[in-house]
Parts: sequence; structure tokens; C-alpha cells
Amino acid sequence: MQVVTGEEMKEVDRYAIESLGLKEELLMENAGRAVAEVIMEDHSLQEKAAILIGKGNNGGDGFVVARVLIDHGMDVDVWLLADPNEFEGAACYHKEIYENLGREWKEWDASLCEMDDYDVVIDAMLGTGVRGPLRPPYKEAVLAVNKGSADVISIDIPSGVPSESGKIPETVIYADTTVVIQAPKCSAYLYPATDCYGAIRTVDIGLRKVIENNVPIRRKVWTKNDVCHSLPHRIPNAHKGTHGKGLLIGGSKSMPGAVTLAASACLNSGAGLLTTAAPSSVMPVVHSQLPETMGMPLPEQGGAIAGDLMGMDFNTNPYQAVAAGPGLGREKTIKPLVRRLLTEVNAPLLLDADALYFLPELEQEVKARNAPLIITPHPGEMSRLTGEKTEKINNQRFTLSREFAMEKGCYLVLKGPHTIVTTPDGDQFINTSGNEALARGGTGDVLTGLILGLLLQGKETSASVMNAVYLHGLTADIAVKKSRQTYAMTASDFIHLLPLAFRSIISSF
Repeated sequence: MQVVTGEEMKEVDRYAIESLGLKEELLMENAGRAVAEVIMEDHSLQEKAAILIGKGNNGGDGFVVARVLIDHGMDVDVWLLADPNEFEGAACYHKEIYENLGREWKEWDASLCEMDDYDVVIDAMLGTGVRGPLRPPYKEAVLAVNKGSADVISIDIPSGVPSESGKIPETVIYADTTVVIQAPKCSAYLYPATDCYGAIRTVDIGLRKVIENNVPIRRKVWTKNDVCHSLPHRIPNAHKGTHGKGLLIGGSKSMPGAVTLAASACLNSGAGLLTTAAPSSVMPVVHSQLPETMGMPLPEQGGAIAGDLMGMDFNTNPYQAVAAGPGLGREKTIKPLVRRLLTEVNAPLLLDADALYFLPELEQEVKARNAPLIITPHPGEMSRLTGEKTEKINNQRFTLSREFAMEKGCYLVLKGPHTIVTTPDGDQFINTSGNEALARGGTGDVLTGLILGLLLQGKETSASVMNAVYLHGLTADIAVKKSRQTYAMTASDFIHLLPLAFRSIISSF
């Protein structure tokens, strides 16, 4: 499923109308009927509904919805918030059909419209073109809807919510359900705007191929079905070399657990062979927890890896993928190590956590790489990488991720709710699994290990990374479902649940 901006959707509509010859009135009819079908699936026709209508295309959809619901016997009040003489185009056309059928509408009056009189309130006030804070009478209507007890259903986008940014004005609709027309808008996956959408139901009005062929930026929601189709199958005559040989570099005296968690996740992802390189003092900790990993004790200084490891030859014993970062620390000895990794590792290289700290000082080495580079910052780390404030990072995750990945030529995993993976070509994939249980130390290290493990086994970098992100979130979903809470669990719990996550995918093959 593609995700679009409001402007991109307008261009799709324009192309469908001007180039394909589809009538705007027909598109609006299809949209309104599809929304009405969802409402009738979720609500009894014995319930009473209010539809709040603005003058734009969203309002035109509202008139179609009202007509269909009334035709099926639902008690519906239509409240008009705009001047009836300001309706234009298809919205005016459907308003007139509604009126020609003898249907009535009421002019909005906050003193007359009591939201608690309704079981369902349908928000057809404002669409994707809204900018800035709401003005009367929309502001008063939104406040009344949010205060009421009725189930709130928004058409395409909750009124007041921008289509491209996560930042929302003070007054917006908080819907229980948003029925999205054809494709979700970017803000559906950006907090805090996401909270306004409620449950998202997407309806098809026949423009899927038009979007795929005419929206230049690819933003795809990555689902379980995508994982099922792209996760490599394990063949009966496989051996350990079949599933890849990887190197993980990390750990320090103060953070021995980080590299241990990453190594454990990598091994539990199905990787064939893993070598874990860590300071000599850390290796006993790793081996006590993970006898399955081979060890590479490294010289240390001040509890961290020492020097640039000139004695280490990354090509003598080649690896299919290399990861570095969990628990490395930020000692000055780490920078030359990261430089060597960037310039000498001719396989997919994953940098996370402390390995990201030095990237702003190694920009030329980053751009000069030919083999894939995958980086996995959280918003705070992304702020350091870009120089932008964390708030802006969170509000403009799609735009800033794409700009950075294309400029640096890397795969960027911007972590957080609805993690976004961006390829060097600018394609973006949005994760749909996971929950707030992941908001604890160590879960990022688990993700690093998962990505490394699937890079060793997969053929396509972007699919391997997205599958790891999805499975990482899926373990948290399983954990919460099993324990029915999000408090008492650790990062290790997610690793222990990886077999169940993989089983849920493999059973769908």
C-alpha cells in the first residue's frame, strides 16, 4: 500500500480526470459509497448519525455518504458549516443531488447541535488542503465533536490534521476511525498526528495503479504479507555456510550487554556463523551467555577497543555482512575503527549506536563507499547526523530521511513508532509492527543483531532490513499479547520470543 502527500493525491485525481477521462463526480460517488459501506459494517442502521460538512471535496464525499446512509434507513442529520453558495464542482454537484432528492440539511449552530444526541459523528469538514489553525465555525465544531461521546469517523483525514507533518495545531479532530480514500497520507504514520486518526480503514476507489504509475516518490507500507513473500526459505540440504558468515564489533567495559544482546539476536535470526569482536575483558561475558558465537578478543584501552586495529584484515577472512556499534563507547580510539570499516569492508556494513557518533566527521568516507551502508539512528542520533532539532526530525521523518539517504548513498533506518527505512534511491518503507514495549534500553541492540542476521541470509538489502524491522516489532506485539502489559519485560524477552515471531511468518508461507 502506497502512502502519499495531499498534493500527490491531488495530482493523481487530476491525472485520472484529465488524462484517463474519469469524471470527478464519479470519483466522489465511489469514495462516498465506499466510506458509507465501512460505516454500515461497523454500525447498526438503528443508530443516529450526524454528518458535519465543509465546502470542499471532503464535504462532497459527506453528501454522498449522507445519501447512501439515509437510503439504507439510518437516521441522519446533515450539518453544513460552509456557505451553501460557495460549493463548487463535484462537491456542488453532489450537494444538489442530495437536495433534489428532497433531503434536508441544517446550518451549523453550536447551540442547537448537541453531539451527545448522536451515536455516530461523521467528519466531512476539511480535507488535505487545510493549513494552520482552524477558524470558526470549524474550530467550535471540532471542539464539540471531541467533547461528545459519539463514535467519530473522519473521511480521508481528521479535520485540522496536516497531510505531510506530524505536528498538529491546537484544535483537531480526534477520530475513532479514519476511512482513508485509496492511500493513507504521510501524517497517518507521524506522531502526534497518528493519534488523531484512530483505526485506519483504507478503501479502494480504483486509483491504485494510477498512484503507482504517477507518484514519483515510493512510500510503501511493509506488512506481514511482504515479509512472507521476501523472507528466504531454508532448504533441506543447507549447511551453516549457506546462511552466511558475519562479524559483529562492539562492547566495552561499561556496556558488555549491548554486544551480547546483538549477537544473541543475530544467532536467533538464523545466521549460519557469527564472530563477535569485543575488548578482551568483555569476551568472557559474551561467551558465558553465547557459546555459539566465535570470539575475536581485541586490545583495549580504558575499557574500550584500542586503536584502529591495524592488525585486523577484513578481507583475509571475508564476511557476507559486518555490523558495529552496540556498546562501543565514544572513546577517541573508536573513530579510526569506524573509518577503517567504511573504507575497507566490501560487504554490507551496518553501523548503529556509538558507531554513528563519528559519522559527521567521516562524511567523505561515507559517500565514497561502494558496498551497501546501513545506519540505524533513533531521532536523537538523527539530529546529530543532520544538525536538525529532534522535534523537526519527528515531524518531518519522511522528507528528512529521504534527503539524507539519497545525499549520503546509504540505507537509513529511522527508528521510532512506524520505523521508516529509506534506500539510497529514495524509496521508503514504513513498518506497521511494534508497540511502546520497545521503549527500553537494549532493544536497539536486538534490532542491530536481527538486521545483521537477515543481511547474511537475504539477497536484497532493503527487504532484509525491512523484514528485520518488522520481526523486531512483531516480537514486541507477541510479548504484549502474552503478558497483557508493557511494563515488566526486558530486551532479552524479545529475543526469547523470536521463534514465535518467525513461526507466525513461516506458517503463512
